Amino acid sequence: MGTWIKETDNAIYLMQGGYYLSKISKYPSKNNPEEKILNIRGIQSWFTRDDAPRGMTVSPGGEEPLPLPPPPPKSSVRRISDEGVFLIKSFEGLRLKAYQDAVGIWTIGYGTTQGVTPGMEITQTQAEQLLRRDVNKFEQAVQEALQVSINDNQFSALVSFTYNVGSGAFRSSTLLRLLNQNDIQGAADQFPRWNRAGGRILAGLTRR
Repeated sequence: MGTWIKETDNAIYLMQGGYYLSKISKYPSKNNPEEKILNIRGIQSWFTRDDAPRGMTVSPGGEEPLPLPPPPPKSSVRRISDEGVFLIKSFEGLRLKAYQDAVGIWTIGYGTTQGVTPGMEITQTQAEQLLRRDVNKFEQAVQEALQVSINDNQFSALVSFTYNVGSGAFRSSTLLRLLNQNDIQGAADQFPRWNRAGGRILAGLTRR
């Protein structure tokens, strides 16, 4: 599959199949606020590829493209249930324009934070793609951290939990330690403790 270059108001992208492989951001000019500048040195490597770009599109006011998703996880990676994905969606809600969450992190879609910038807007289809990308990552994180056998509902609950708190917090949690000691009830009792953000109890986290 070939590559091409896309220019938007905020950046220049090396594109492939509708996603970008590389990005060079534009920055406001210090001398003229009406202009933006970028460092074109990074573009040189784009033309040393075997599939070097031969065309370019310019999209003033257009949507910023999404990064190329990671390859699908190997089939050995356990999957969250459809009900688990539905719960993540219901807890997170859908926002198609970037916003700051309770602790000031820029967020979009169904709670996606990676690569989100102020003013960013996406479509619902893109939100679904970002959700699947993030869920894949947390499915793998949960599977790698588990040392005991659990059922599908328990696995889905842990993926939803990790989607919210992050892989690092899950790996270092008392919840995981108790679960890996086969203390199922003790681990379950840990869930209500994760209802704070920025030191404040949030009703949405308590409900989750």
